[in-house]
Amino acid sequence: MKTYKKIEEHPRLSIYHDDCPESPREWSNLGYFITKDSNYLSPDKHEQLEEIVISTGDDAKDGEDHMEMIKKRVREEMTEKVLAIYPVTKYEHSGIAYSLGNSRGWDYSNNGFYIITDKSIKECGTEKKYWEDNIRAEIETYNKYVNGEVYRFTLYDDKGEYEDSCCGFYDIEDIREHLPKEWKNEDLDEYLNN
Repeated sequence: MKTYKKIEEHPRLSIYHDDCPESPREWSNLGYFITKDSNYLSPDKHEQLEEIVISTGDDAKDGEDHMEMIKKRVREEMTEKVLAIYPVTKYEHSGIAYSLGNSRGWDYSNNGFYIITDKSIKECGTEKKYWEDNIRAEIETYNKYVNGEVYRFTLYDDKGEYEDSCCGFYDIEDIREHLPKEWKNEDLDEYLNN
């Protein structure tokens, strides 16, 4: 039998979208990220808070009134005290982007709250002056999660043998610190397999 040998080159690094990332809402967080949306689950699973947010929403005159109603109900029905509530807006158009505050316009909905309680703050211990920065960072990470912007990689040696792999990167640049020094100046986006 006559045969031929074909040699193919493959990149030593392969980066993929992580198809089973852990939700950042499972990590230690400053508070509870609760949304009311018919098409999506709330980022945090807290049935009692979700019920309070939904049931008070129908009777509230405006956003401020809604937040006061939430505080009152939590004080009456739960063993936690609300220290702060921040409104959260969702923008949905070929992706989802949550942000702190209220926004108006097409594809925007003011559908949630970030609620900090005396119980939730104990886990992080963040000073009050950093609360908003911390919440923005948590929401930015959650946005990456819901939009599938979490990565994993596999690295091979120059002979094509498996060398290393890891997953759960919420920024493609974070992969670089797990690679040998020779990857210092490489554009990692070139190794992303879609």
